[in-house]
Amino acid sequence: MRWANVTAPLTCTRCGVTWMAGDPAITLPCRGCDAEPGQPCRRWAGGNENVCAQRDRDAQQAGLLKECEALTWDGRHSKPLRLWASSVGGTVPDAIRTGTPVARFAA
Repeated sequence: MRWANVTAPLTCTRCGVTWMAGDPAITLPCRGCDAEPGQPCRRWAGGNENVCAQRDRDAQQAGLLKECEALTWDGRHSKPLRLWASSVGGTVPDAIRTGTPVARFAA
């Protein structure tokens, strides 16, 4: 689970376009991970994006998003996920859930 504010202003880190009401793609359901409209994508493998690539493509087709004018191979905006730390409570005191993937290699 991610603790994300999907309605906060968001800026593409590549081209600098800003969406004051949050990512327009969030208003659509995600066909990539089945997230409901208004909910962040459920990227089980981690990552730092608000939405799956499929949701971005659907938003572009619906006219909610234009292609990023910066040099990107797929035309997608770089929209970093804004995580809001929240205490899990109950199991581990002061633990934070961030959606970060589990390390694949042991040190």
